[in-house]
Amino acid sequence: MKMDELKEIVKLIEESKIDILKLEKGDFKLFYQKEGAKNIRLEGEESSFEEERNNFENSIQSDSTVEETDKDSDLHQITSPMIGAFYSRPNPDAEPFVEIGSKISKNDPVCVLEAMKLLNEVNSNVDGEIVDILAEDGQIIEFGQPLFTVRVSE
Repeated sequence: MKMDELKEIVKLIEESKIDILKLEKGDFKLFYQKEGAKNIRLEGEESSFEEERNNFENSIQSDSTVEETDKDSDLHQITSPMIGAFYSRPNPDAEPFVEIGSKISKNDPVCVLEAMKLLNEVNSNVDGEIVDILAEDGQIIEFGQPLFTVRVSE
């Protein structure tokens, strides 16, 4: 599904009286819940949307992969677990999560990715130091795209 199609779906939902939407089309699955909507169980569903959202957020955090960039090097890349808009800070008035030279630990937040009006934290899964930031605020990021280069501490 194209980003324009997703934006149109979100716009239609936001303008309608629908609070929660579950959409499946082939391998594509979309769960959308308006802010303030009650968590309900859909007929035939074993988990609530809150559980689904928590599972999704946990999978995003654990799916943040680190790839070795050079087998003889201690440099690794933190890559994007999803498609979305990259933001280096939690809100426009806050300091960036990390900067070049920042020391990070495993599970530290390094950025947020916005997808369908939801902000999803991307966490580091290595200890180290940020040596390069490979994305700019507001840039649309693809799944698997490198976001940061980290010098891993031993």
